[in-house]
Amino acid sequence: MSPREQPEIAWRDDATDEELSALHAAAFGHAVELEPWSDRLERYSLGWVTARCDGELRGFCNVITDGGRHAFLLDTSVHPDHQGTGIGRTMVHRAIEECRRSQVEWLHVDFEIDLGAFYMTEGLFQRSTAGILKV
Repeated sequence: MSPREQPEIAWRDDATDEELSALHAAAFGHAVELEPWSDRLERYSLGWVTARCDGELRGFCNVITDGGRHAFLLDTSVHPDHQGTGIGRTMVHRAIEECRRSQVEWLHVDFEIDLGAFYMTEGLFQRSTAGILKV
């Protein structure tokens, strides 16, 4: 992405299972496995943010909800060729804006320790005590 090229950021924009599966695989370094993203988004998401450059999906994050006051930021993904350009931060800010327009009062995020600086800067998220269990 050139310095002048700004990604197109959208809320609840169309993205295919193929696009999302390929982006997720590239961002997280695993083989492409076609996942039923469309069904998941329709069923569980308050919304999602996409970032496109020249029509190509380059970023994605998902906001799922409990149907009430809590939402969870998941699957924040930026294609490796575009990491470090601000796409991820822009998408997270957009997700927060959209949550503020909804009934959501609490937006939760969990992350690997090396991503703490990304989520904890600018006073976006605060540390809390939480538990997690891999089943």
